[in-house]
Amino acid sequence: MSVSSVLQQLRSPRAAMLANLALVMTGSVLALFGVVDLLTGVVIVGLGFAGIVVSLLGQQDSQEHE
Repeated sequence: MSVSSVLQQLRSPRAAMLANLALVMTGSVLALFGVVDLLTGVVIVGLGFAGIVVSLLGQQDSQEHE
């Protein structure tokens, strides 16, 4: 497997969606345990959900072009 194919897979909408899902989970857990305050946790989770929506739109767009 070449470096360019690995980079292409990392730039895929699916990988972006998984990264944003991890952001949502991390923000939720940090806010739950009180590591970050509630407002910061809500911002982190909101950014993660916004990223998931953008990733899903990118995934739909890439499927339409195939």
